[in-house]
Amino acid sequence: MVGVIDKVSCVCFGIEVASRQGLHKCLVGELKKLFADGGYRVYLEYPICFESKVRKSGERIQREGYLDLYAVKNGRKIAIEFDTGVHLKFKSIEKLFQVDADLCIGIVRGNANAFEDNIKRIEAVKKESGLLKKNLWLLVLCDGTAHKV
Repeated sequence: MVGVIDKVSCVCFGIEVASRQGLHKCLVGELKKLFADGGYRVYLEYPICFESKVRKSGERIQREGYLDLYAVKNGRKIAIEFDTGVHLKFKSIEKLFQVDADLCIGIVRGNANAFEDNIKRIEAVKKESGLLKKNLWLLVLCDGTAHKV
């Protein structure tokens, strides 16, 4: 799986992140091409039902959403969520923990504190929900880093 992370990182860190305009579409398009060229079946906006916590009330609800990219090859499944801001959204983290995938990748545009802030969010979701440990990676575009969580 590390080979996949290396390839995804190469694509992600080669994208110009100065402007958020068009960044999501550009990056997801490049990742789609990477996986399709590697023989994966690639699904953009892959539908998923997941349990989510309403942050203000603490209530747990069932939601329907979409993963930015889901790729499958020979039974191996990869899920990717990309948020163009500093943080992975809580619902993005919840989707990554609950999707049936062997490798989950959360990508943020980020800033200087993005790694620590996102790790806190990921740990909070794990603690709140008791979700199973996943093979989860965090990529921060601004500083060109990939972290196994």
